[in-house]
Amino acid sequence: MVMNKKIGRVYIKTYGCQMNFYDSEKIKTLLINNGYEIVDSPEIADFVAVNSCSVRKHAEDRAMAFLSSHAYLRKEGKILCLFGCTANLHKEKLLESYPFIDIICGAGNYKRLPEILATATGGISCTGDGADPFIEELPVPEGNISAFVTVTKGCENFCSYCVVPFARGRFLSRKPEDICREVEFLTAGGVREIILLGQNVNEYGKDTDMKFTGLLEKIHDITGIARMGFLTSHPKDIPDELIRSFKNLPKLYKHLHLPLQSGSDRILKLMNRNYTLGRYLEIVEKARDTTPDITITSDIITGFPSETEKDFGKTCSAVEDIEFDDLFVFKYSERTGTAASRMKDDVPEKEKESRHKIILDIQEGVSLKKNIRLTGKTDSVFVVKTSSKRKGAFLGRSSGNKSVVFTSHSSTPGTLETVVFNSADRRYLFGISCGGNKK
Repeated sequence: MVMNKKIGRVYIKTYGCQMNFYDSEKIKTLLINNGYEIVDSPEIADFVAVNSCSVRKHAEDRAMAFLSSHAYLRKEGKILCLFGCTANLHKEKLLESYPFIDIICGAGNYKRLPEILATATGGISCTGDGADPFIEELPVPEGNISAFVTVTKGCENFCSYCVVPFARGRFLSRKPEDICREVEFLTAGGVREIILLGQNVNEYGKDTDMKFTGLLEKIHDITGIARMGFLTSHPKDIPDELIRSFKNLPKLYKHLHLPLQSGSDRILKLMNRNYTLGRYLEIVEKARDTTPDITITSDIITGFPSETEKDFGKTCSAVEDIEFDDLFVFKYSERTGTAASRMKDDVPEKEKESRHKIILDIQEGVSLKKNIRLTGKTDSVFVVKTSSKRKGAFLGRSSGNKSVVFTSHSSTPGTLETVVFNSADRRYLFGISCGGNKK
């Protein structure tokens, strides 16, 4: 199948993490700058693409289901493309298993997409590490007040359950001048909140002269930013200077997302996490000593191979004792090529689901209790948008990156508002504006 047009219309459907959505926006900018048109319907597109995620099987299945359900479009001369993690993980096997897919392209080779699409034929595979995986075209302004900015690509930690090293490739830090140029462009266009992204942002700079804390300080000084944050950190790479940043940088959300994954040292070793529960607790204690009002969120995996009731009990105890502000809980699913895929997946699915619910139930109570403790307190809230459900109300994020609903006579998205919290539930803080709206 050959596309006769050199320029065409492209539809992109995105699944997965914030980095995938960021990549899709960058791809769109790259294609627009090379004469392509981005459309919002696969039916009117020349190229129908899915940007996929493979971290969990469910996300991968959804991406493939979308392409499968649109395979009929090939009869209309459209070209079906698979981008992202799934492309890099399974490579050419995808073209054999899903013959309706014409093009697969991994994250390391997105810069080649304009030429690939321009000369598109069936059966094109462009995967693996590219010479330069960062798309430096500046994004198309869309009037947003918040934006993600990628600072690293890839990972070399090889946690035994994780496909990221295979799907995203080797670790690479983006040049600080390119990051700052993008942030300055975004703030000039009205963006007031910047979230830095990387599989492990703490490792930023291990291949450059500037460390992550230096990058934070540099971005913090850019005019126009009201709030900034970052995702995600690895407990093995938390230097003291990063912990001090939450106290020393006023624009930085006092929020640390620090995946624990398990409370059992035996399971952590099998996961190749390179820390113990004791070390994790030291980091949490130091962070809270340095910044008492810091919020800490985390990830947990239930049902990892050989996880016993005793191992799971240690995780439950850790969740209860640490008192995370919020928690993301996932059932273990085997991922192709990982070290864990060579272990016996011996925890029954029903047991994984049961443990998953137990952890979520524990966290429900902890999150509610922690939010209620904040009632009566005043905080500087970043205003996100007006509420569609409550008249005279606005949605925002506290200095600790908690979701806030507050009433106000007049608030402006993208500014900071002083709010007193008068009630709370498990997911939201509720309050009233005290005024003090400022840019």
